Amino acid sequence: MKKKIDDYLFNEAVKYLGKYPATKKKIKNHLQKKINNEKINHKVFFPEDINKDILIRDIILKLDDLNIIGESDYLESMFHYYQKSLFSIKKIKNKLYQKGFDKKKIDEHIYIQLQENPELEIDILKKYIQKKKLGDLEINELKKKLYQQSFSENSIYKVIKE
Repeated sequence: MKKKIDDYLFNEAVKYLGKYPATKKKIKNHLQKKINNEKINHKVFFPEDINKDILIRDIILKLDDLNIIGESDYLESMFHYYQKSLFSIKKIKNKLYQKGFDKKKIDEHIYIQLQENPELEIDILKKYIQKKKLGDLEINELKKKLYQQSFSENSIYKVIKE
């Protein structure tokens, strides 16, 4: 007997989340691949009139309501990972966005982090200079390297001034 498509996809999403932390966007992509897979037609009852996008949206909402996704914890851990990797705030934002996090949530999280530590990027910048042994470079060369890493002009100026 074939399973209903919504039950099948819900179970697939839960299995995926059991293996990997994921954003809503990543889960959506995973479920879309499952729906488009030809082998699924043999396992699952798929009504003709069903809207795939609405079905996936409903499953993601259900996962979110049950707190299975845990996107905010994942955002927090990825932020700290990129911070430890000595990425600039701008680069961290871009990386998080590429991971599939909502832009609004990224901005809120970074805002909170900067409220807790207004010198966050300057701290990262100092560690970056120390780790990469850039302290001996002349000022223009140092600025160039730091701009390439997307550090803000303000932070670069403050660190060079010290």
